[in-house]
Amino acid sequence: MPAAGSIRKRFIDERGIALPVALAILFLVWGLATVSLREALTAQTQTQRDKDVKRALQAANAGIDAQIYRFNLLQPGSLHCVALSAGVLTITALAPDGWCAAQSEDLGDNASYTARVSKAIAISPNGQALVQRSAVSIGYADGIRRRVLTTITAATGEPIFPAGYAGVSLNSLDIGNNVDITGGLGTNGNVLLKNFAQVCGDTTPGPGKSLKTQNNAQVCPGYSTSPADSPFNMQPVDQGNAATVNDNVRIGDPPSTTSLDPCTSCSSVSWNPSTRVLSLKNNATLTLGGSVYSLCRLDLDNTAQLKIAARPSGTAVRIYIDSPEHCGGGSGMGSASVRNNASIVNMNADPTTLQLYVVGSTSIATSVDFSNGLDLATDMIMAIYAPNSTVTLRNNVRLTGAIAARQLVLQNNASLTYHERIADITSGSLLRLYRTAEYRECSNDQATSAIDSGC
Repeated sequence: MPAAGSIRKRFIDERGIALPVALAILFLVWGLATVSLREALTAQTQTQRDKDVKRALQAANAGIDAQIYRFNLLQPGSLHCVALSAGVLTITALAPDGWCAAQSEDLGDNASYTARVSKAIAISPNGQALVQRSAVSIGYADGIRRRVLTTITAATGEPIFPAGYAGVSLNSLDIGNNVDITGGLGTNGNVLLKNFAQVCGDTTPGPGKSLKTQNNAQVCPGYSTSPADSPFNMQPVDQGNAATVNDNVRIGDPPSTTSLDPCTSCSSVSWNPSTRVLSLKNNATLTLGGSVYSLCRLDLDNTAQLKIAARPSGTAVRIYIDSPEHCGGGSGMGSASVRNNASIVNMNADPTTLQLYVVGSTSIATSVDFSNGLDLATDMIMAIYAPNSTVTLRNNVRLTGAIAARQLVLQNNASLTYHERIADITSGSLLRLYRTAEYRECSNDQATSAIDSGC
């Protein structure tokens, strides 16, 4: 019979438990590794799906951008389309359902899009004549699809200026310091009126934007302050052949009292026919009697006056300020300034007889600056159209007519008054450049047979 000490020793000997413990730990580690691997694979799959969702949306947006570019490039009629076939863009007819045939493109890396564009319909928001199309695009990426709809509009140029609006700015407006506006005021952004600013006309923020008044600023009673349903749209300036076929020669080289467009204090009139830079200062005057002028820069300073001669009703002087790119890109090119009691004097009480068109640039800042008009006896009477430029009225400058600009700045006792004859300016560009008016994502599938259903 074993001794008691030997039995006790066997019970406390741990060599027999080592293998079971090792196996238990191994199974535990394997289980944790399996769970971690499963979670990692799930996360990787979700990450890849999220990436493909974004890529599919980007592909859909690429389809929209491609259609807008092609329509702006070929300028099809309202009932026509643009199709890409074998690398060649052509104008085609609408499909029987009133939409353009589907346009598909492989974007590489398993991404692609299919897009369709509707026919153009005429609409009249904000006193403008526009045409509107819808574009629906489906983007694909590794089996994931996303669908978007964009409403695009283009101005027809009939009329150029929104009816009833004294001032329109594509960017937000911040107006104060006793500015007085008689007529409508519109923007694609927000409107802030402050410090005794007053608008007696419809005051129209952009879609989804708002009007805010501070201090004693106000919109006169009875006028609308509701946001626009559709953005304001401005065509680019189409100056045609004005840069080479114009009446610039009438100014003279050098300008003189006997030029077709005579001057006074002619020593203070500087004109360079090659650079197309015109400058007047120190009480000098220059009277324009032609129909079309093309300048790269216009500067009036120190009580100088650019006069528009009396002319028959229904005729106009059109002054084009060419783009800085076409003018060599030098400092101040593509801009105009009228400062320190200088003025543009229209001898006709009709803004249609003086039309200032500023071509501007999408990459170089250009401007029209009217400043310091303390001694002006009457308003300047004209129409200013500058869709790519900033137009500024400040320090007692008064203008009757209308202004349409990328950015409108009104400060320090400036006055802007709408003239009913503005609606007769209808000689805008024939170009119809479409711009996005509304964008939204759709359900992945059509709800009905309508192309834009589910949007």
